[in-house]
Amino acid sequence: MMRTELLNRSPRSEKIDLSVVIVTYNCRSFVQLCLYSLLWQTDERLEVIVVDNDSQDDTVQSIKEQFPQVILIANQSNVGFGTACNQGMQIARGRYYLMLNPDTFVPEDLSQRVVTFMDAHQTCGAMGVHMCDGTGRFLPESKRGLPTLFRSFCRFSGLSTLFPASKTWAGYYMGHLPVEETAPVEILSGAFMVLSRAAIEKVGGFDETFFMYGEDIDLSWRIHQAGFTNYYVSDIKIVHFKGESTAKDQRYVKMFYGAMELFYKKHFGARQNGVQRLLVQWMIATLGLLSSLRRLLPSPQVVAPAYPLQGDYVVLAGDQWSSSCVADTLISGKGKVLSDAALKDAVSAETCLLDVSSCRPSKILDFVRIKGFFCKRLLWLAPGRKMVFHPVSSSNRTVITKLD
Repeated sequence: MMRTELLNRSPRSEKIDLSVVIVTYNCRSFVQLCLYSLLWQTDERLEVIVVDNDSQDDTVQSIKEQFPQVILIANQSNVGFGTACNQGMQIARGRYYLMLNPDTFVPEDLSQRVVTFMDAHQTCGAMGVHMCDGTGRFLPESKRGLPTLFRSFCRFSGLSTLFPASKTWAGYYMGHLPVEETAPVEILSGAFMVLSRAAIEKVGGFDETFFMYGEDIDLSWRIHQAGFTNYYVSDIKIVHFKGESTAKDQRYVKMFYGAMELFYKKHFGARQNGVQRLLVQWMIATLGLLSSLRRLLPSPQVVAPAYPLQGDYVVLAGDQWSSSCVADTLISGKGKVLSDAALKDAVSAETCLLDVSSCRPSKILDFVRIKGFFCKRLLWLAPGRKMVFHPVSSSNRTVITKLD
């Protein structure tokens, strides 16, 4: 039986504009980084709700100690992503909800920017943003089309990579829509999904039949069908380290393609004859098999960097002295410290070290998006300077090294 423990519930402002719901499972280091950026500045009209799905690390305890202003729901079992999101929305007071993954890093003025956009677009039912990975590379799932069988085939067969800007061949990720253009889309990612209260009251919350994966597609499509507009907003940018709370193993493949089959059955099954249903099942099974086979191929092993690293480096920091001391222990070479006001300076180095403790989150995001490509290695020095995050790519898990 599921048992929910509600912690840190305290009186709040009567008027809440944005309620952020974060679902966690065994990702303590990342949720700490996420909350640090989200709560960098005080906003009385923002509330943050963390729903923990029975993490086996010390996620719950660390949030209670470090972020007492956060409302914490500690489940005694893993109830799944959609169910946990619904739990958060049930107690949320905001005019808008934001479903946010724990492995994200956001600008400190996020709530104001989200509310400003939503207030200006009254027909908006859901909204997503420009997401990049920890090295600054744009994540195409920031804007998606309805994953029809044809679009899914084009994506998984590689046809979409041959015609990346085609509305027909690259429709899965809406390749025809420029990355820097705000526009309506059909499907948004659950990693960052703003929802209007009006839309949720009309279509309901997440379908709890989906345990994990597919529930964001299902909710996006239901909102779209209900007459609301889903938007991709290009000028709000975040980092999504991606996949840090889920191992990409055989169980993941089974769950992902099982969710795909459930989505098609729910939304299109009644309009399909027997042959069409068999075709859908065959194509989904084939895509799942191909994905499983690809995962059997050898892939480069990601190992922790051997400190001290060698080569020239730059440090982005507000507190230059403290950052330099840490940098000297991590990197052996010629270094330069950039203040967060000096982002226009030219950057080219083996390693770039981002001191999260002393820089505004928005400055770090600007650096990653614009300057990250000029560094062969991008390191995130976590709050407290006790941990280093080394993102490799969106398809590889971030390497975390403790410094104490």
